[in-house]
Amino acid sequence: MYKKILVPVDDSEQSFGAVKTAGLIGSTTGASLTLLHVRKPVPEVITDMVTRDKLFELPEKEKEKALFQRCREALEEYGVKADARTVVSENVAEAIIDEASAGNYDAIVMGHRGRRHLKQLLMGSVAHGVLVESRCTTIMVHQPDRQGSRQ
Repeated sequence: MYKKILVPVDDSEQSFGAVKTAGLIGSTTGASLTLLHVRKPVPEVITDMVTRDKLFELPEKEKEKALFQRCREALEEYGVKADARTVVSENVAEAIIDEASAGNYDAIVMGHRGRRHLKQLLMGSVAHGVLVESRCTTIMVHQPDRQGSRQ
């Protein structure tokens, strides 16, 4: 069924739910998983490399390390391991689609907040962009809000 699954991750509970779903799929299909974090570029106005590293690059790398560690710990429950990648892009949906295409992934498993805010209706969301443009199977994992109902 699936051989390679791409799992875009951020620090949201929806993303973490998608990691667990991907772990379950990976454990039953034997698919390999790749965690993908898309980071926005550092503002161009910061030209001093020391300042740039201290203010942006190093803290982001520490956050990514913790994020990937949390995801890998969740995957241990399913006996699944995952590679991890970070890409830098202004357009998160486009970066996910490009990675899925370049890596010949069979599926993308990602979280979705399920909100219907005006901004998302007018501009679109990352999840919507991936659903519309992806050439592979895309599985959206919806997480209930804290009161137990879906948003």
